[in-house]
Amino acid sequence: MNLYKTINLKFLNISILSLLFLSIMPLQAGKVDTLFVSDEIIKMELRSDFSAIQDERNDTPQYHKGELIYFTSGSEPVKLSVKVMARGNFRLKPVNCGFPPLFLNFRKNEVKNTIFADQDRLKLVTPCQNEEDVIDEYTIYKMYNQVTDLSLKVRLVNIVYFDTNLNKKLFEKHSFFIEDKDHAAERNDAIEKDMVVTPFDLNRDNLIKLAFFQYIIGNKDWYISSRKNITIMLPKDQSQAPSAVPFDFDFSALVNASYTKPHGIPEEFLAKRRIYKGICYSDSELEDVFIFYKGLKPVFESIIKSQKLISAYNRRQILSYLDSFYEVIEDRDLIKKEFLEACETRATYNISD
Repeated sequence: MNLYKTINLKFLNISILSLLFLSIMPLQAGKVDTLFVSDEIIKMELRSDFSAIQDERNDTPQYHKGELIYFTSGSEPVKLSVKVMARGNFRLKPVNCGFPPLFLNFRKNEVKNTIFADQDRLKLVTPCQNEEDVIDEYTIYKMYNQVTDLSLKVRLVNIVYFDTNLNKKLFEKHSFFIEDKDHAAERNDAIEKDMVVTPFDLNRDNLIKLAFFQYIIGNKDWYISSRKNITIMLPKDQSQAPSAVPFDFDFSALVNASYTKPHGIPEEFLAKRRIYKGICYSDSELEDVFIFYKGLKPVFESIIKSQKLISAYNRRQILSYLDSFYEVIEDRDLIKKEFLEACETRATYNISD
C-alpha cells in the first residue's frame, strides 16, 4: 500500500486499540530491580562533602564518603553507606549547572533487603538549574518505557542534600535514579557492549521507534556511530541484531531547559531541534510506525497529564508540542519534507548497497 493512500479505517481502529492495550500492560521482559517496581516518590537525605564535590567539577571528580537515608511510611529510616561523585559532561561544568549529576556507589553487603538490593553504582539526575527540568526529563523516560522494554527505568525521589563539610542543608529537591545499563541488558537477555556500529547494523524495528521518539520529543543530541547518549545492547542470541537504548534527554525541546539554548538565539530555535536523524524506511515501515505512535498518543498524554509536579502551563505546552508531531504525520508534504528528504542512506556512512 502506498504510504499516502487512505488506510482502511477498520484496520486502523483495531490496530490502535490493540497497541493501546499492549502499551499499558506491564512490560515483562525480565526481572525488574526493586528500586524501579514502583512510581511512589521516595523521601531521602543524602549527606556528603558537597563542598569538595563542587570544587572538583573542573578537574577529575573523586568519590567521597557519604550516607543515604531513606524514609518509608510505618518503618524506621534506612541508613546506607555510599560513595558520592560528580559525573557528566555538559552538566558537570559549573558554568552550565549550579549542581552536578551524581554517581552513588553502594556497599552490596548493606543493601540486601532494601529498595537498593543488588545495586552497585547508580546514576542520580539532580537539578541543574530548574527543578521542573528534572521532572520533564523523568517524564520522557517514563514515556519511552511504554515504547519498548529496551529502555532504562527511572525512580523519582525527593532528596535533602546535606553538606557534611559545612554541616548544613543545601536544599531539598526532586531528583531521579536511572537503572544500571547492565541490569537493563540482563532484563532483556542481552549484554551492554561498547561496540562500533552504524544504524544499518541495528535491529530495524528498534531503531525506527527510537529515531521517531527522539523526533517526537525534539531531541537531536544523540548519535549511533559515536554512541552519544546511546548504549548498545547485544542479544545473547547471536542470530539477532544489536539494539540501541537512549539516555540523557535534557537537550530535547520537550524539556526546554534554559541551559540548552545558546545566548541570543530566539525562541524559534526550538523548532530546529525536531530533526529526524533516522535512516530511510519503506512506505510500509513508515506506515507501521505512524500507527504504532498513534496508538501510544493517549498513553503519552496520560503520563504527561498525571505529572502534577509539572506546572499546568508547562503540561499544556508539552501536550501541544506532542500534538504537533501528530499533525506532521497526517500531512503528506510534511512527511516528505521531515522524513523522506532528511533520512540517512548507506551512502551517508560510505556503506555500499
